[in-house]
Amino acid sequence: MCRVAKASREAWLLMPERDPYQRVVGLGLVVLLVVVGSVSFNRAARGRYDFDHFYLDALYVWEHGELNPNTEPQHSDAERQLPFYLPVVALALSPITAFGRTPAALIWAIGQVAALGFSLRVLWGWARRRGNQGAATAAFGVAVLLAVPAFIEAGKFNQLSYFVLALVLGAARSLERDRARTAGALLGVAAVLKLLPVLFLPWLLLKRRWSAAVSFVVVGAVVALVPPLAVFGPQQAVKHHEEWWGHNVEGDSAGGLLNAGLADHFTDRRNQSITQVLARLAWPGHPHAAPSQPVQLKRETCIWLGRGVTGILLVVTLWVTRRRWGELSGERRRAEWALYALGMLVFSPLFRQYYLVWAVPALVLVGQAAVDEAVASRRLAGRLGLLVWLAGMLAWIWPVTRVLGTHLLMVFVLGVVLHWVTSRRCEKVGEVGAVATRSTPAGSA
Repeated sequence: MCRVAKASREAWLLMPERDPYQRVVGLGLVVLLVVVGSVSFNRAARGRYDFDHFYLDALYVWEHGELNPNTEPQHSDAERQLPFYLPVVALALSPITAFGRTPAALIWAIGQVAALGFSLRVLWGWARRRGNQGAATAAFGVAVLLAVPAFIEAGKFNQLSYFVLALVLGAARSLERDRARTAGALLGVAAVLKLLPVLFLPWLLLKRRWSAAVSFVVVGAVVALVPPLAVFGPQQAVKHHEEWWGHNVEGDSAGGLLNAGLADHFTDRRNQSITQVLARLAWPGHPHAAPSQPVQLKRETCIWLGRGVTGILLVVTLWVTRRRWGELSGERRRAEWALYALGMLVFSPLFRQYYLVWAVPALVLVGQAAVDEAVASRRLAGRLGLLVWLAGMLAWIWPVTRVLGTHLLMVFVLGVVLHWVTSRRCEKVGEVGAVATRSTPAGSA
């Protein structure tokens, strides 16, 4: 028995692809989860940031059996706090308010940690698919370390970002395991929570994953409509959905939140959306205009320009991801998934820094390209992507850089790099380079 144990130990020590960084990265992830959970609970228990809005709306449902009817923007606890969300969200959260704010904050923080932990587990699985396990784990650790400011920001604001990320990554894993209906169902729930994951529906259609697409629509519709109908009744449910539609499709959101009368957190440096960045650079009447505007345009022109840029980027995204499911490698499938997760940020009228956790899947894949031992062009592009992300995180310190849309530019560059390092062209460049290296006579250089 001792001989077997000794032989096993010697064999493990001789393994060329053992992972010397696994324990360090694992310990770092535990520390990150503890910090995020502590920050989340602290802010939630103190009634700070977005958890307070979720709590107040959910508490009203728990106590009165309906949504707060006061939808007038009074900036007080007496009004409906989150008209951006479908009625089912406040209804679903209402049970956690039964025992008061502190227990609700604890449940919320545990949920945040669980969602982040699951997401990191999936992403670590993506990283460990590479041949050199040590380098892959080290690159994964670097990517997570670079994303720490975004993780903390998401924990501080207690938004739905972590839950959406977990659902999106859970759907990706389900597709890889050939569980298309489960993947569609998870995306449907994610879209009910935040609407932005609807962007994955055209991706499923492009890949001809019909059962996943049908499951997406059916589960999303059932989750969004059935509980409000059952609890609020048909008349109130229809009214609440009409209010949601008017606020999001016909209201300020439809115009890119380009209304000088809105609260600052919709229009100042914290909103990195396309329309807001363009307006701060070009609309003289913007309440948070850039110190120097290269051009001056009307508000309506900025709105249409923002829509135009968004439309062009959407068409480009659909075009570069047009290949069918069976034509893609596993890495390319994950890359396109991460690319559409980036789209949830770029195509949103409100792009806050706590949304940056949705960019972490792309950051992890770019980090894996940075340690590619076979293709120098991938390695160079991957390292460039990491440097751009680092510069974006450092730019967080200076308000003026955020006014100019630094994080929007950072995410855009990350998407371009991600597409490049997983594209066929990049692979061909690597193959050409390898052939040229083999064909060069020794000593000729």
